[in-house]
Amino acid sequence: MKIINIANIITFFRLFSVPIILLMILEDKLQIAFWVFLFASITDTFDGLLARKLKIVTEFGKILDPIADKILIFSVLITLSYKNFIELPIVIIIVLRDFIIVLGVVLSILLKKKINYSPLKIGKITFFFQTIFIGMLLCNYANFFNIEILIKYFGLLIIYLTFISGIWYLIRWLKELVVNL
Repeated sequence: MKIINIANIITFFRLFSVPIILLMILEDKLQIAFWVFLFASITDTFDGLLARKLKIVTEFGKILDPIADKILIFSVLITLSYKNFIELPIVIIIVLRDFIIVLGVVLSILLKKKINYSPLKIGKITFFFQTIFIGMLLCNYANFFNIEILIKYFGLLIIYLTFISGIWYLIRWLKELVVNL
């Protein structure tokens, strides 16, 4: 099976959109940043659906897709924090959760323990809402709509989901590590 296919090309487009989004945020061109981010977020849905529908799922794509997702989310969140559009503790919580998950994967590899690396449904839901949250931030600060109060409560939801999903990953992996001892 070929490594490069239409689904992986779409994922690459998402990756290549990141510097554009960051530059637009840094230059206070938030309307453009919003639309490019929206496009990039939509590609996340289509690359996976297309790969499954056309039966062109590759191991490379299984690795590239979540990496592209994390690069998009983390870099945009960090840049928004740098521009004071989001509080740094929220960014730290989101990044720390994924760092702990990656640390668990690395630890299992080092210990030569077989664990399930597939994403949990709560993890996918968390990522979806994180994406919506970033879109809301960009929409608000691009002056499309004033949704400051909605952002405040949605931010609390993001913190909650991030903690809960992180705990679920830890529980699953700790169970698997104990079973495989």
